[in-house]
Amino acid sequence: MSSQIVVPVIIDTNVLVPSLYRRTHLLNFILTGNLSVIWNDFIYEEAREIIERLHPKYSRLGIDYREVVALLDLILDPSDKVSEMPQNWPPVSLDRDDDPFLFAAIEGNAEYIISADIRHMLTLGEFRGIPIGKPINFFSWAQRNRPFR
Repeated sequence: MSSQIVVPVIIDTNVLVPSLYRRTHLLNFILTGNLSVIWNDFIYEEAREIIERLHPKYSRLGIDYREVVALLDLILDPSDKVSEMPQNWPPVSLDRDDDPFLFAAIEGNAEYIISADIRHMLTLGEFRGIPIGKPINFFSWAQRNRPFR
């Protein structure tokens, strides 16, 4: 039996995609298995779209978007995939495109929603008891609530 702590999280694409391109501290925690990223097709497709949109910026730095897509595919474990948000799910965020992330958080029993969306997601503060914060807030929360070994 493993003593490793695994925290299920939702990572908004405004944090996830830059983390893939920049190989951030957050990505390291995913790659070491401390975080499981909950996802669905909506989240995956949005991430792919943003990866392709950012490609011109990062290609100048020698980063191939195909490698970033491969990294995305690596960190999104099929066992962490949840169902899609039903069309009749009531709106929560002022941006309807944020609601699939909130739905996935509930479906996947997320313990935290990581986002940098100051206009919509972060203003919620929490959703059904799941805290919403920036990566730095997540790491502070994790240190208090789920210390990593």
